[in-house]
This record gives sequence, structure tokens and C-alpha cells, in this order.
Amino acid sequence: MKKRYRDRLRRKRIRRVTVQVKNSLALPERATTTASCLQRLQAVFSRLFSDENFITLLEAESLNTIPSCLNPILEEARDGHEIC
Repeated sequence: MKKRYRDRLRRKRIRRVTVQVKNSLALPERATTTASCLQRLQAVFSRLFSDENFITLLEAESLNTIPSCLNPILEEARDGHEIC
């Protein structure tokens, strides 16, 4: 292979450090996107847990336990009705 082609290939090669820098620069945007997705999910679960028909459906399906991470949302949205 001629030297000028080898030099061209060497210049185009992506270095590992460059990829790490690009990933590091993208972290704040990814964190913002993830936070907004989590807020939307919390809004959805709040709405579901405040719906009495959904609670009745859970009880009918014998789903008496929920994950511990959803418990605060349930407590906040419960509005007086009870899950067994």
C-alpha cells in the first residue's frame, strides 16, 4: 500500500479518546431527556392510581402488592380509597 493511502487511513481512524469525549459531552442532554421521561411516567402512574376503576381492576386480578418505587406515587394519588 502506498504511503499516501496509509496516511489517509490513519487520519480517518476514530480514536477511543474522541468517542469518550463525545459521550461525555452528550451526558447532560441524555440526563435531561431521561428526567423528562421519568416525570411523564410519574404523571401516568399518578393518574392510573387515582382512578378507582384501575384500583378495582388490580384487586380483581389479585395484584395486592406493587413495587416499592411506585408506593409513594400511590400514597400521593390514593385520595381516600384503599388497596387491600
